[in-house]
Amino acid sequence: MPTGPGGSLTWPKRIGWASGDAGINFYWQGIGIFAYFFYTDVLGISPMWAGIAFAAASFWDAVSDPIMGAIADRTRTRFGRFRPWILFGSVPCAVAFALMFWTPPLEGGWLVAYAIASHILLRTALTAVSIPFSALTARMTQDTNERGLIAMLRLMFAASGALAVSFTVPKLVEMFGDEQKAYFYAACILGAGATAILLISFLSTSEPPEEIDSPPVTIDSKPILQVFCTDLIDFWSTLRHNRPLALLFAAIILSGITTAMNSKVLLYWIKYDLQDPSVMVWLLPLPALCLVLLAPGWTWIARKWSKRAAWLSGTLFSSASLLLFYLLNPHDTPLLIVITVVGATGGSAGLIMFWSMLPDTVEYNEWFRGERSEAKIFGFATFGQKAAYAINALLLGQLMTSIGFVADQPQSPEILANLRAIMCLIPLAGVLGTVAIMWRYPIDAQFHARLRTDIAERAKGRANVAIV
Repeated sequence: MPTGPGGSLTWPKRIGWASGDAGINFYWQGIGIFAYFFYTDVLGISPMWAGIAFAAASFWDAVSDPIMGAIADRTRTRFGRFRPWILFGSVPCAVAFALMFWTPPLEGGWLVAYAIASHILLRTALTAVSIPFSALTARMTQDTNERGLIAMLRLMFAASGALAVSFTVPKLVEMFGDEQKAYFYAACILGAGATAILLISFLSTSEPPEEIDSPPVTIDSKPILQVFCTDLIDFWSTLRHNRPLALLFAAIILSGITTAMNSKVLLYWIKYDLQDPSVMVWLLPLPALCLVLLAPGWTWIARKWSKRAAWLSGTLFSSASLLLFYLLNPHDTPLLIVITVVGATGGSAGLIMFWSMLPDTVEYNEWFRGERSEAKIFGFATFGQKAAYAINALLLGQLMTSIGFVADQPQSPEILANLRAIMCLIPLAGVLGTVAIMWRYPIDAQFHARLRTDIAERAKGRANVAIV
């Protein structure tokens, strides 16, 4: 089987690289599913301040992503541009994760300050690993179908990571009966596992030598904040000229602001409406399990029709699930399982297609503007995603406060109905919005093949000129 940046990868490289996302998702799912609930119902922070703490870290994360992209694009080592960050950032991630889910002997403003500081520390360490890890997809191969395959594998491993987190935390809470100890021990266990997985990913991957991958890049000696500002201005210029990236960027921002409400509020629905915390052990891992099983199907649909078709098909399932959950309020276990599986089916399509489409926009940028900048594009794409999560957290804090929610108190029927509306109707509006945006996404397999041919012909022309 041929290997290299222009063709297929070997299975050990595919699986080795993709497995790293399991480790990354130990952290990311711990943040996305449990952090806000941990702040309000374990640390005892008010919903408003929990939202502010979460948003502050997310805004910092959004800013640090493109900075990390700029640093990674300028990195030159014997391990490559991106791989050394995976190696040396893994242990700091594990330490920061444990600190984030530790309950310190603090109260009031000091407790909020600790929550913000520990969360920012984790996001910084995680950015140093996740941005270079993601940027490897555009550097390991330039074949769009290969990228679709490794994106599918990546999401399967990401789902495995989510599965582990979703099972481990509730199980330890059930075992210990002490949420403070359970969250801290779970963070320590998951951090150790993530470190081992990221080491395997580092050892399994490689990067092409600079001289055969692209023209030499001059290392910018300007201060990194100045570089960031320059790159930010350039990125907005890129969005104006790179229509596929602009559409994908808009869709992921809208999705981050709205659909993230569902996973955050689900824990409150389980605790206060369903009033059966034991279901978390199987209900929270269920979407991740569905992603593992369904990822090959969405990849097949993307290959047979297009990535856009797969994305839009997934929104039908997501919309149906959200609407049914709001209308039926499923306390019956079989109905709850069915609605959850339908929602997970739709959600998996968007996840897989986003990470499969993003590298294609890198090629579009090279074709249209003559530059690739993989890490910068990945960095600013996740910048938008995490800025959206910050807005989501602030909005959730406002909404939870406005409906009169107080942690660890009986909730009135009105508050429970409002919680369900936040959980279902806001995400539903976001899903429908992404349909309107992605309906116009232009890159399919034929389009991508044409632009790759054009890029190759230009490179051949430049080589011939250099020889002459």
